[in-house]
Parts: sequence; structure tokens; C-alpha cells
Amino acid sequence: MKNKISIAMNSIIFLLVAFATTCMIFGVNIMSRSEEVRAFTAANLSAFKYYTVDSNVFAGLVALVYICFEIALARGKIARLPKILHLLRLAAATGLTLTMLVTAFFLIPQFGEHWYILYIDNNFFFHLTVPLLSIITFIIFEPDTLDISQRDSLFGIITMVIYGVFYTLNIIAHLGNGHPLKDYDWYGFLAGDITNAIIAIPAMLLITWGISLALWAGNRCNNRRNMI
Repeated sequence: MKNKISIAMNSIIFLLVAFATTCMIFGVNIMSRSEEVRAFTAANLSAFKYYTVDSNVFAGLVALVYICFEIALARGKIARLPKILHLLRLAAATGLTLTMLVTAFFLIPQFGEHWYILYIDNNFFFHLTVPLLSIITFIIFEPDTLDISQRDSLFGIITMVIYGVFYTLNIIAHLGNGHPLKDYDWYGFLAGDITNAIIAIPAMLLITWGISLALWAGNRCNNRRNMI
């Protein structure tokens, strides 16, 4: 039963990501037609510079691979899901949780009265729906993960490490008079001062690892309870 629910949840995640990504690439607005909303909604291929988009697409691809392995498991073609698949799922869920929290606690204050734009059109799926589904799926419906140790939770920060390197190098390559330009520090993490990277980068990595640990702990507790 748990396997069937997991397949269904992963299918929904994949389909929602595919739908939202398609709408984003082609600039399709399904919730609002106003120019004000369009101005704040990521569109076309340039939107892939955002961690939000990258983490959602990554999660969608992982969900698709997961579905294939779960079907094979249900048909008896494999004995259990490989550990690396659980780790990839942890990384995907961690990245999406980070996206959801950054939106809620960092971006909303910046948008002020326009905060609702962060949850319209493809952002509704990228910032809220897919992250919530991924968290629920990983904690409740992720089977056979008791062999994932606390140390393995470090794997959860891999997407942030990769993106952090890209983000930082891109800023350094486009400094203006020694200062980060807003067009390249699009999240505003460095606030116009490159030395802020000394604090911002380690802080983001620690926060991401904390999220990974929380997801790991939630999944572990749930699996142990089901064994009783």
C-alpha cells in the first residue's frame, strides 16, 4: 500500500514540475494576466538561473527515476531500492524545503505588498505545492531508509553546494567597481558587498544541512514507528 501511494505521490510531483516548467518556458500565465504579475514571474530559459527552478526540475527528474524503480520493486524485479536513490531524494526534498523557507522568510519581506506574486502561476507550484508534496512524500512514504546514517544527511546539501559555486563565481566574474551587481546577485544575499560571502555562503550551507537533518530525522522516526 505504501509503495502504491509513493508511486502516486511521485507521479504528481513529476507532472506538476513538468507542467509548471513548460508554462515557465513558454511564458504561460494560468492564474493572472496582469503585467504587474508577469514582471515578477520567472519566464523562458533564463529562469534556470534561479535555484528555485533548478531544485524543482531536479526533484521532478528524481521523482521520475523513483517511479521507475518503485514499479520494478512492486513487480519483484529488484529486492529493494538502492541507497543512492534515497540520498538523491533527500537532496531533492532538502533543496525544495530550502526554496520554500527562503521564499517565506527572505523574499516575502522584500516584496512587501506584492508578496502574493511569489505564489502565482508557476511560482505556486515551485514555491509551495511541490515542496510540500516532496516533504510529505520523503518523511511519510519513503521506504527502507534506516540504513541512511546521520552522516549521510550531508548529501542533502549537494545541490546548494553546486549552485553556490555557480552563483558566487558568476558574481565575481561581473563585479562593478569591486562590488556585486544586483543583476548577478539576484537574490541579494551579498547586499552589494563581496565580503558578505564569507558569512552568507557558510550560513546557507549550515541552514541547508539543518533542513537535511530534520528531513532525515523525520523519515527515520516514521520508519521506526512503522516497524513496531
